[in-house]
Amino acid sequence: MYLFYSYHFFFSGFYLEKKCDICTVEISEESKFMKTYLVLDIRLIVLFVVVILSSCITNSDLEYIRSNKEIKKEKVNIEDYRLQIGDLVSVQISTITEQQHDFFNKESSSNSQLMMQNPYLYGYIIKEDGSLELPSLGVIKASGFTLRELESVIKNIADSYFESPVVKLNIINFEITVLGEVNDPGTFKIVDPEVNILYALSLSGDMTQFGNRKKVKVIRNENDLNRVFYVDLTKEGVLNNPDFMLQPHDIIYVAPLRKKFYAFNNITNLVSLTLSVVTLSILINKN
Repeated sequence: MYLFYSYHFFFSGFYLEKKCDICTVEISEESKFMKTYLVLDIRLIVLFVVVILSSCITNSDLEYIRSNKEIKKEKVNIEDYRLQIGDLVSVQISTITEQQHDFFNKESSSNSQLMMQNPYLYGYIIKEDGSLELPSLGVIKASGFTLRELESVIKNIADSYFESPVVKLNIINFEITVLGEVNDPGTFKIVDPEVNILYALSLSGDMTQFGNRKKVKVIRNENDLNRVFYVDLTKEGVLNNPDFMLQPHDIIYVAPLRKKFYAFNNITNLVSLTLSVVTLSILINKN
């Protein structure tokens, strides 16, 4: 009997010892498993924070015309716009004699309200052959001239009809189109012929925070050919760049920063991955 109890005690102790060893192994494996997922969660969170910080917009991305002492402050000779086919020009001839003045400007003065609504009713369009047809003065070559040059040409002709005429020309259909990363894209009518890119951007409500100020695209039609060039608005030297000034019918396109796509795409993927790992960890803990 003593021997039986001894063997029973021995095997019972051996069983309990083995059972405890198995429990220890299971707990140890589960602990390692949880630590692995905990480390993975922490790494994902750190990666998430790094991506957020790297995709943030900095002050340097939002600045215009950064000062540079090395840039020489000098006057830039900007070439005047040369009239093209399709331009709509207003022509005003002032004379000493009121009768002569009224003769040429009669239509303009009597329909001023209607002209403000539809400038095509009183403007003179440059035809396909590059000419401009004016009452009393006849057909005049206009394409290729600047406004000041054409004023001089018309004045020389008007001298034969009027006493001491003063000629004033303006482009009526001077429009600028602004597209891309701006707050209010659209086409805007310009009154002042000396307009620059910053003024055009102000009409469109300025760039958004994702607008690329270092590479603003300008599309310009010159003699039926489109010329594309880029302007860096973050450098002070742009003020000395002739392309800083705009011409009629220019199109400005503000491209988005790469950070915009990088931020949204990667953040979306990271959030999905993080949620998946966290959900998996919760399910494992429950089991």
